[in-house]
Amino acid sequence: MSTPRGLPLSQQGRTPSQTHHGAAATPAASTPFSITQAAFSPHGPRSSPQQVKKSPATMATLGRGSIGPVNFDSPSVSAALDALGINPAADSVLDGFPDLSLSSEEDKAMRLDWVISTLSRSKGLVSEAGLERLAKKLELEFMWEKGIGSDDKKTLIIAGSALELLIEFSNNVVQLVTLSFPDSTEIVNKHAGAASEILSKGLQLVEGQSPLTKSLDRFAANFERLAMLDKLSINPGLNMFEAVAGIYESLCRLHAWELQRARSEHPAVAEKGDKHLTNLVMCTKSGKPAMNERGRVGMAIDYWKEERFLVLDGALATRAADKDRIWTILIGCARLGGLDVSPVRISESWIGPDVVKVPLEGELETEGPIIDWMEPEATFVPASEQAKADPMQDSPLLGHRLPDAAFQAIFDPPVPMPSDLWFGIRRLGCVLTPDLPKENATFDSLVLAGRNLPPLQESKTISHKKMTSYVAAGETKISLASHAYTLHVDDAVFGRTVSEILFSHPQQLITILPYLRQYIFLATLLKRSFQETSDPSDLLGPAEKQSSASPGTPQPTTTTKTVTTNASDYESLMSDDPATPTFNAADGANSEGSALPIDVDLSITPDGPSLRVVFPFRDSQTAHVTLEIEQNGHVRVAAQDVLDERNATAPGGRQRTPEDLGALLERLEDLGKWVEFVRTRWA
Repeated sequence: MSTPRGLPLSQQGRTPSQTHHGAAATPAASTPFSITQAAFSPHGPRSSPQQVKKSPATMATLGRGSIGPVNFDSPSVSAALDALGINPAADSVLDGFPDLSLSSEEDKAMRLDWVISTLSRSKGLVSEAGLERLAKKLELEFMWEKGIGSDDKKTLIIAGSALELLIEFSNNVVQLVTLSFPDSTEIVNKHAGAASEILSKGLQLVEGQSPLTKSLDRFAANFERLAMLDKLSINPGLNMFEAVAGIYESLCRLHAWELQRARSEHPAVAEKGDKHLTNLVMCTKSGKPAMNERGRVGMAIDYWKEERFLVLDGALATRAADKDRIWTILIGCARLGGLDVSPVRISESWIGPDVVKVPLEGELETEGPIIDWMEPEATFVPASEQAKADPMQDSPLLGHRLPDAAFQAIFDPPVPMPSDLWFGIRRLGCVLTPDLPKENATFDSLVLAGRNLPPLQESKTISHKKMTSYVAAGETKISLASHAYTLHVDDAVFGRTVSEILFSHPQQLITILPYLRQYIFLATLLKRSFQETSDPSDLLGPAEKQSSASPGTPQPTTTTKTVTTNASDYESLMSDDPATPTFNAADGANSEGSALPIDVDLSITPDGPSLRVVFPFRDSQTAHVTLEIEQNGHVRVAAQDVLDERNATAPGGRQRTPEDLGALLERLEDLGKWVEFVRTRWA
């Protein structure tokens, strides 16, 4: 299926030399005392700027000039700072905040703001009082109902415009959580059971857990998403749960059609099983819609998965599922607030009944089927009493108005990209929030945010040494190789990070997915080569993880570990060579003392990003391979000198092609493993 058309995107970011970049505006600070804040965030502590409110009491308390001296020597403040690992006597400056010894009342108030904000990130512990506070913060009605015949049982009832939540307690311990949507349609209510189960797990104790340690954070992060949809709903006329469920129903029909088509177009993948087919559609087509999955309440679109070609079965799959890294878009709603995007519409007909268009006679032929996107009618809500009383109002829609809300997409995790792609998303009619760029940020600096990069300049060089694991052909061990990476960026490109957008039609999200995958895959390659690895298991590649995932198999914390290699994970491309010598950490040719040099040149042009990789090959020769990272994370080999008459034919008789180099990198997702594969199997 062809990618939906209509994305006027140029991928070339402006370079520092091309743009006069002024100082970025400073966002307004929000006080931690805003207890009326209705945060809508999958991560709990983080909230959109659109949902932040300050109470008059807060402003009066923290008004500059009205606040009294702050005693940072008091026992309570000292204890709080100690809990955060902060010693005011030893650290005179905390992350750029003013010195504690400064006499400025404004500086002291800023410091107190920071301390209280840090302490308030936790939602507290699961308790009757804690749930009451959360309901008040989210501005929901609540009441207690005592159990019949027992004073130890009681039920907390939380109600809003469209939802009702019952939390049953017994001896101050949560026993049961039930979520319902009394006035909603079936497309909403059929998901209530799964949502109730997720909310219940966030409150109930697990084996060995004490009520004194059960955090409210997990439950609060999920319930805040529901509360935001409820707060924006207007009864009758505007049910935000139905609006989101309508998009879910439409995208599920699209996903089912894409699965069916992929099954016929990719029989080799279909033979491997439904999981392989699902990964293919999720990472190359319109993503995979999800509702109340992976411990998160609400709708999401999964669109990329790390090591997408690796599918485990049985008990291994169950253990690995929790560690799968999946890129997802959380779908919800947010207040419009006058922003330039169409208001929310309630409909299940975002896509035509046949999913794709049937070309009319005389229409130009296309590369593939075109999704039959529909434009649902606008949704209206009752007008305010003031508008109804306006004598100048003579509209045929008298008594009705458009909702003050729009669909919201939250990217988890956020995606760094060149600035011109970021602006291209805006040209689709989306509003990206927040709209403040990180000053002088370049794409490479956003990707390698943990590195202490050189100051902004036209070109830069970044060096990093790390150990890389690989399994050579015919071997039954994991070898570790020392690599010395050098990244060259000759033309720095300004970058932005997309984290939240307001949109009016799901087509806008589906249209940008190929571009998101393109830069996610590029970022993965750069991070794995130029960032530190904290978890030893991260050294393993797809085949190595599968072969060493059995219980009791040690992880590669030393030079080599015995495993059973399953070459089928590399498919026919990676299983046609006999055993060849390996370069493991015990060999002097590639030991810690003499790391293998790998040079990487990063370039981002209007045609997209590319990497030129240079590394030692046969004897004293050097290999040069130029890799273009295309949409959906496809790798095209633009130039190479690895294959020649000596190695163009594999021992099994299959002809190797430059496309094999790109396919190999797509599967390994690691430049170091890719280099070792080429050096040890194709030399």
